[in-house]
This record gives sequence, structure tokens and C-alpha cells, in this order.
Amino acid sequence: MSIKIKKCPAAESKEDYLIIQAMHVSDVQKGCAFIANKIIEAGINHDYSKISLLDNYLENSIAAKTGDEIRESKWYQTHITEERHHLNAKCPNDVNLIDVIEMLVDCVAAAIARKGYMPEPEAFTISGEILQKAYRNTVKMLGNEIILEND
Repeated sequence: MSIKIKKCPAAESKEDYLIIQAMHVSDVQKGCAFIANKIIEAGINHDYSKISLLDNYLENSIAAKTGDEIRESKWYQTHITEERHHLNAKCPNDVNLIDVIEMLVDCVAAAIARKGYMPEPEAFTISGEILQKAYRNTVKMLGNEIILEND
């Protein structure tokens, strides 16, 4: 789904400026809707490999005595490769801010559900390098969706 926008004309009057501003607000709304839909998709598809590979997941989880054993299992390696939001374990080359938000929501929800309280924000980490890469890739992703229409 592409985002169609029009080139803004030069403002020669107050009325022109108001029209241009309304166009800009509409363009930003379209871009935000695109990003919001990507976040909703990420939430819908979150941890799908725990279901699609359920038998393997349960077998590895039950057999493992430690977290390290789970992390070494074939299931876990597949999980962190297929699930984009495991940024500290295996960050995809095209990481984006959608992945960052999914990771943030995953970590906070899991921490509260498992511990019964919200840990300090410092308990959640992500490198500045990953954040910068995610930002740049999100700019590219959004820019690739925008089509400048001719009048």
C-alpha cells in the first residue's frame, strides 16, 4: 500500500498557507497510519514460531535445564532468526523501529507478567548502534512507500 502525496505549491497568501498546512497534516497522518499498521501487524504475528514450532518448542523447553541450554537449541536459533524483535540476540540487517517497539512491548509485558511488577527501565537495553540503524531503515521503509503524485 503506497502513500500518495502531492507537491506543495508556494504559499502566496494566508489561504495558500492554510491549504499547504492541511496537505502536510494529511500526509503526516497517512505516514503515521502506515507505521501504526506495521506495529499492529507485528503484534498480531508476535512469537508465531512458538505456535508453528510448538512441539519443538515444548520439547526443547522441557529438556533444557538452564536458559543457556534453551538458547543453544535448534528451536531457539530458529525462533530468534524468524522473529525480528529479538534484537539483542540476532538483529536483522534491515532492523526498523517497528522491531524496536515490538521488542520494547515484549520485554515490558513479559517482565511484568513473570515478576509481577515493572522493573526499572534500565533493566531493558538496546545499543545505540541498533537504534540508529533502525531509525535509518525506517526512514528508507517509509520513503519507499511515499509516491509523489503529479497534478
